[in-house]
Amino acid sequence: MNKSLKSLSRLLTRGSGQPLIVWVETVVLAAISSIIWMNSIEIYFDQSGPIPVFTVENTSEFFWPLVFVVIVALRYGFSMGFISAILSIVLTMSFFKYHNITDYFSYYQAVGMLVVNMIAGEFRDVWEERLHRNDLDYAFMKRKLSLFTQNYFMLRSSHDQLEQRMAGQAVSLRSSISELENLNEKYPILGVKPQDRIKSVAPHVLKLLASIVVMEEAGIYRIENGKINPEPLSTIGKMPELDLKDDMLNDMLEHRVLMSPVNLYETDSTLKYQLCVPLVDTEGKMNACVVVTQVKFFTLTSQNIAILNLVSAYAADMLASGIIAPVIDSSEKDLFLSYLKKTLEENKYHGQNSSIVFCRGYTKAAMELFDRTISLRRGADIYWKRWTENGEQVLVVLLPLTSLLQAQLYVDRVDRLMTKESDGAIKLDFTGPMDVSVDNDQLISELKKLDLKDDDFSYCFKPD
Repeated sequence: MNKSLKSLSRLLTRGSGQPLIVWVETVVLAAISSIIWMNSIEIYFDQSGPIPVFTVENTSEFFWPLVFVVIVALRYGFSMGFISAILSIVLTMSFFKYHNITDYFSYYQAVGMLVVNMIAGEFRDVWEERLHRNDLDYAFMKRKLSLFTQNYFMLRSSHDQLEQRMAGQAVSLRSSISELENLNEKYPILGVKPQDRIKSVAPHVLKLLASIVVMEEAGIYRIENGKINPEPLSTIGKMPELDLKDDMLNDMLEHRVLMSPVNLYETDSTLKYQLCVPLVDTEGKMNACVVVTQVKFFTLTSQNIAILNLVSAYAADMLASGIIAPVIDSSEKDLFLSYLKKTLEENKYHGQNSSIVFCRGYTKAAMELFDRTISLRRGADIYWKRWTENGEQVLVVLLPLTSLLQAQLYVDRVDRLMTKESDGAIKLDFTGPMDVSVDNDQLISELKKLDLKDDDFSYCFKPD
């Protein structure tokens, strides 16, 4: 309804854009003007004298025919207004000529109608041109505003994404392990006292861990006989003196797990520390820990905490033994189980998915070919070469913090490379990838084929 009223109002005030309607309006209003002009006079025929006399008188004080032709001029401009005035004058003159009263036709009124109509039409054309120019300016500014708004929100969105990418993104596990390997090569364990090596490597380890969750105030401390040495090996920012009676620190020492207020102390508003990260190696020894008082809150995502926990464990292995994510021999079952247990705990406590792949080669050449592809592995991946009692050789690939899709892409890449190197003569049998979780019956079934005992499953799948 409102739209119809607006259209009608526009039609009445600004005229129509259809040429046929314009001409119809012009002719009709000119005809009305002429009819009123004709009816505005009275003709008297006096035959009482010897000579008949015609008398013509105007019956109106105002020249009303002018109004209708001016309407045309105001609606459609100079040209149509002029045509309407000429048409009205011609029709009226034809009437006067028909009645032989041409002498009584007022040329002053005709000229006045033309002049007034020309002025009104010119005014309308100038006004319409101004309105058109304003409409163009408005459309241009509206488009510029639209583009500005679009660019503004695109820039704002890009800024938000960049901020999240720079501050809250999940740090690459592969790059972190690669950095640990570089530190291990730079500070070899042979010929160096453990205390001296830890003191040399500690600042670099703290810097690496700090890059994962953007630590602003943190310190790395040595742990001796189950107690924290309050003298820091290295610090970031203005790290205050440790409160050895803090509940969060004591819980970390007792449970030997990463402590964070994100999921452990949400209701405690008096916390002194934001993170307590134990550096526990594969053998279960804790030689150091990282304590954080200030951290960027938006970096404390579950993914970042899981990476921090995993990298800290690898860092502990590097500090203790100089070995990072080794290729495990068949007899080193306990070492593989310790890595598997750690991965299961990540899934249970942090909800982070990991994957595992079982690769079986039925010929010696097949396994030798696979050995040559181990260089393709990521730094955090664990490889376990296992010989079963049936003489079958199985290579177990544990892929921490790797989804099934990523693991499948890895398997496809390795399979293509091995097929290419052997010209398709050697094939390997891949089982998986599958999720590493305590509820995965297929995983348990595959592990049983590796001659694991019940105690082994109790150790891994029933963590304290």
